[in-house]
Amino acid sequence: MSPPYFALLGAVLLTQLGCSSHPSVAPVSGKVTLDGEPLRFGSVMFQAVSGGQPATGKIQEDGTFSLSTFGDDDGAIVGKHRVRVVCYSSQDPAVAAAAGPAGDSLGRLLIPEKYTSLGASGLTAEVPADGLSGHEIALESGKAGGR
Repeated sequence: MSPPYFALLGAVLLTQLGCSSHPSVAPVSGKVTLDGEPLRFGSVMFQAVSGGQPATGKIQEDGTFSLSTFGDDDGAIVGKHRVRVVCYSSQDPAVAAAAGPAGDSLGRLLIPEKYTSLGASGLTAEVPADGLSGHEIALESGKAGGR
């Protein structure tokens, strides 16, 4: 066998070893509201019904989020998802900055508890192969007149 053959074989093997076995992901972004107002902080999780690595994203001050599964802002696994949202007082950037290093307490839950559970939230999403942009997650507090 000639040296170029070994070089080609080596390149093919390195390419195959370097390939990821991750399922397909697509970009996902959106906005979370509570009683029609942007949720100012917290986090969102999409869990594919088929299983696998969940996608998570931090909620920004304007209520927007983008999801990451295997890398920054790469999105979520293509397919149907159950969705959960969490928003604890300790996630408030103003509180976190004033408190210094994180403690053991999450603080007070600021949204209805049902939204924190994939099984109970009632929230779902379908992520198509070309991505999901502007996905609205509308939470309701159940209180008359809003928060």
